[in-house]
Amino acid sequence: MNKWGLRAKLLASHVGVAVSALLSIILLVNLVMNYSFNRYQESQHQAEANALIEELSASYNVSAEEWDTGTLMLLSHQAMLRENSIRLYDHQHHLLWDTSQMGMPMNSGTTANEMNETLRDTGSIQKAITKDGQQIGTIVIQGIGESSQNLNGQFLRMFNTLLWAALIVVIAGACLFSVIMAKGISRPLLQIKETATRMIAGDLSSRIVFSGHAPGVEVEEVGLALNHLADALEQQDKLRKTLTADVAHELRTPLTTIQSHLEAFQDGIWEPTPDKLQICHDQVVRLVQLISDLENLAAVENPILQLHKETVCLNEIVHRSLHTISGLYKDKEIVVNVVESEAVYISGDYSRLIQVFDNLLSNAYKYTNSGSIQVAVSSNGAEAKVSIEDTGIGIAPEELPLIFERFYRGEKSRNRKTGGSGIGLAIVKAIVEVHGGEIIVKSRQNQGTEVIVSFPEN
Repeated sequence: MNKWGLRAKLLASHVGVAVSALLSIILLVNLVMNYSFNRYQESQHQAEANALIEELSASYNVSAEEWDTGTLMLLSHQAMLRENSIRLYDHQHHLLWDTSQMGMPMNSGTTANEMNETLRDTGSIQKAITKDGQQIGTIVIQGIGESSQNLNGQFLRMFNTLLWAALIVVIAGACLFSVIMAKGISRPLLQIKETATRMIAGDLSSRIVFSGHAPGVEVEEVGLALNHLADALEQQDKLRKTLTADVAHELRTPLTTIQSHLEAFQDGIWEPTPDKLQICHDQVVRLVQLISDLENLAAVENPILQLHKETVCLNEIVHRSLHTISGLYKDKEIVVNVVESEAVYISGDYSRLIQVFDNLLSNAYKYTNSGSIQVAVSSNGAEAKVSIEDTGIGIAPEELPLIFERFYRGEKSRNRKTGGSGIGLAIVKAIVEVHGGEIIVKSRQNQGTEVIVSFPEN
């Protein structure tokens, strides 16, 4: 991955959002200000014109048909303050007063055409002046919107200038923010990449340790997942090395024995007597059994293993295994009790299930010198269970998590009379799991062991 790819994308996204937002704001503000402000100005101008009309109407002398001079002077003063021009016409459209020409004599003549020409100017307001229902004159206000429009223009220019300045500040802030965000995100990602690279190179002890601020839930979960993967790979690597050593040990002992006997026969040191040949035969049988165990383990762990499933009775399988195993340990003073209230049926491979209980019951006999073995077969309608509990030597707590590993045996002396090859329980677990079941082992050293096997019922 390009180191700068994430930073560039974050920068582009942040700056793009900021610029789009501010440009949209500038456009909307200008549209709203031009429309709303013009409407507001228009209403204000109309209100001012109406106020002037009221004053002029109130100050009009009907009998003399003229306006009070003080009112007209006040009219000129207001026009000067607002920087506009006001013209007052009588009902015959003769110009009576023009604020742009202070001191204009009353009753000066102005034609209707001149008045209409004046009204063509943009920004002019014409209002009729009435009193007692009769029109007494007309007022024309020119340039009423020029000053307001200038103010509006100045305001919009200042506002737009501030917005453009804000845009520059926001772009700078977005750049800084994106750089900080990119560093915060890319730093743990690069750390994850470096750790994965070391793992590829063979350093399975590498782990990701997040320091400082938390990198975020998603990135942290990726790092933790990689740590879990490293733990699993390291454990598998250790098991692989242990498996290699155990297989070598299991093969070396019988092969060394056979080799030494054959060399002794060849050198004439020993005669090939039946006893000596029996020893060689026993070692060959041991090798064959080891290979058979490995083949069985490989078969049951094969993901495409085809089980020959049928409806089988767990009670029958348990009794058959008890009959097979008890004959091998008839010299031991062990009492076996079978507790069963009803026949329990499951869907499974009969021969594979025989393997499971042959192995479990064999272990129970093997590690129980005296006492009892209790076997219970039960069902709760959804799950079938078989419990095998003995009063044997038990298993140390630190060894319980390891008993299903290949070639693992609690007896470090590897006594073949009791220890076996260490593959049996691995085969048992694989067969149980491929049937959708579960196996649990509980044990207390020097007090006994309980193995619980459960299967889903039909």
